[in-house]
Amino acid sequence: MIDMKINKIKTRNTITTSYQNNSASSFWLGSEFEIHSDTGNRFDLTKLAAAQRAIGNFVSIVTGKQIPVIFKGQESYTDGKSVVIGTKIEGKNFDPAVGLALHEGSHIALTDFNIVENLYREISLRGGNPDLNMTDEDESLIHNLLNWIEDRRIDLASYKAAPGYRKYYESMYDKYFNDKVIDKALISGEKVSEDWDCYLFHIINFTNPNRNLDALEKLRDVWNLINLSNIQRLKSTSDALTLAVEVYLMLKQHIKEQEAVQSKANSQSSDNQCDNPNCSGESDSGDKADGEDSSDDGEDKHDAAGQNTSNQQQGSEGSKTSSLSKADQQRLEKQIEQQKDFLRGEIDPEGRKVTKKDGNLLRAIKESGTEIVPVQDHDRMIDTIVIRKLTKNVIDHFDRFFDTSSYNQERRQQVVNKGIILGKQLGRKLQVRNEDRSLKSTRLPNGKIDRRLISQLGAGAENVFHRIVTDQYKNYFLHISIDASGSMYGTKLNNAIISAVAIAQAASMTRGIRVQISFRGTGSVGGDNTDRSVTVYAYDSATDSMAKIKSMFKYIGTFGCTPEGLAFKSIEKYLLQDAKQEECIFLNYSDGMPSSYVNQPVEFTAKVIKRFREHGMKIISFFISDQSNDMWRERTIQIFRKMYGLDAEYIDPTRIIDISKALNKKFLEQKQLS
Repeated sequence: MIDMKINKIKTRNTITTSYQNNSASSFWLGSEFEIHSDTGNRFDLTKLAAAQRAIGNFVSIVTGKQIPVIFKGQESYTDGKSVVIGTKIEGKNFDPAVGLALHEGSHIALTDFNIVENLYREISLRGGNPDLNMTDEDESLIHNLLNWIEDRRIDLASYKAAPGYRKYYESMYDKYFNDKVIDKALISGEKVSEDWDCYLFHIINFTNPNRNLDALEKLRDVWNLINLSNIQRLKSTSDALTLAVEVYLMLKQHIKEQEAVQSKANSQSSDNQCDNPNCSGESDSGDKADGEDSSDDGEDKHDAAGQNTSNQQQGSEGSKTSSLSKADQQRLEKQIEQQKDFLRGEIDPEGRKVTKKDGNLLRAIKESGTEIVPVQDHDRMIDTIVIRKLTKNVIDHFDRFFDTSSYNQERRQQVVNKGIILGKQLGRKLQVRNEDRSLKSTRLPNGKIDRRLISQLGAGAENVFHRIVTDQYKNYFLHISIDASGSMYGTKLNNAIISAVAIAQAASMTRGIRVQISFRGTGSVGGDNTDRSVTVYAYDSATDSMAKIKSMFKYIGTFGCTPEGLAFKSIEKYLLQDAKQEECIFLNYSDGMPSSYVNQPVEFTAKVIKRFREHGMKIISFFISDQSNDMWRERTIQIFRKMYGLDAEYIDPTRIIDISKALNKKFLEQKQLS
């Protein structure tokens, strides 16, 4: 649908658990949506954001264009440049919402909005306003016809271009056009007066298999003129408008004639009443005369309505005609109005609204790339949260994961500054990585021909080859995962941050080293109070500068328990995507045993770390503790090494900074290229 405003179509959007097995989305949504989203008066915004991302991807795939998809408010529409989707999507209505988004995206790709915005002029150019007296009502009628014809044109184009998305379109049509009360009205012979309202009802429902082309005198002519089976002949919005004007002119003349006939019949009926000398009611026998006039008037009315009666009988095509109940009539009028609103883009929102607070949280989830990542533990799936990008909105609206104390933020800023100073010292040593050293050896028996020695071949020289050996430094991908559970609060977390920031600062002063820093803990996100593993990507040198660390790391705090293997597994696919360098290092800081979010958490963590090694990652893991109890220390280091390997180390918090220096030496390892 398109609109002069331009088009706004409001959709109902609330995530629930029920998905029909035959829905287009049921095979790929999976367990990610199969939970109750209602939590008190709220719902899981993380899942809502995931649904919105999926819809945005579909629009780009089907239209073949990078059309911006924006999620805000309660309405879904297109302004000719972007698709706007409401912030609420209901489970059973997910497929219609996708179909609606694809429909709106197709308008951007295929509809000429210049014609829509200058509709009065365009109608006049096509002979739709020959007397230059077109009213707003006339323009609105043509606009509705254009909307419907243009919808058929673009939907067919998308339907053919992307057959895999057909079910989304079908779901949209089922929701807005194939209601049972519409079927019942078409079958029982409703809406058979020769007026614009009835004609628009039947035209809008031409796609319904229960359509009755003989319900109105000119309906079959309109059907033949539109010729839905050959709608692909319309190549543009201009063609669609030309056809809409032709339909309008055909029906306008016919309806005008019908109105004239009806007006004449009403006039004759009125004259017959006044011809009676007693019609004034002044005669003593007025009661009887009134009764006789009433009978005659009834006959006249029957005659005047005879044409409509005939049309209704013709429309039924011999089938039994039944009238609708009062309740069905009310439903029918409501559904007809919804169809018209669909064309005009004025569908009222249904269901629960997203509050301003939830809207801000939803934007934070979207811009940070927050995702629910299911992790399998034996025969069950456990949902985890991965926040792919730390932003100020995330800090403001995910405050349970960050330190809101201004005093603590000031102290944490001092910690960050200390890490930056150390990093600059280490970075100066790494700057030699920016240089390549090459050694050329000539007069060799093999290699590449040295052109300067070719002239000596005639003098019996044979060693005319050379070789160039270049010393380069290895490229590294380093992911630093820091345990941010509550037990890390204080010195442990501060020293871990100093170490991580120092490494990031040093790497930023050279080339070939990509550094990521993430913090892991547990908590709830997006309105769902379920406690889950949460991993926050706080820094990525591929996309972030050191300014981000300077401005945002002061908010880093501790949250929840120790997820360990569950958190590592949740980011495995991202590590594999990012780890394209020659040597990959996974550096872990932890101070405790994994919490019981999975069965056998120690064994689960060991299994994940083993898989990391199989992917070619080097695992460096440090158990941070200030415990002086030798027995406790020995027991925990055994468990720690069971998870991370025999090379896992037990380290005092004050020595964490030494790790940065050790990594600095490793970054200076060279390789030879010839």
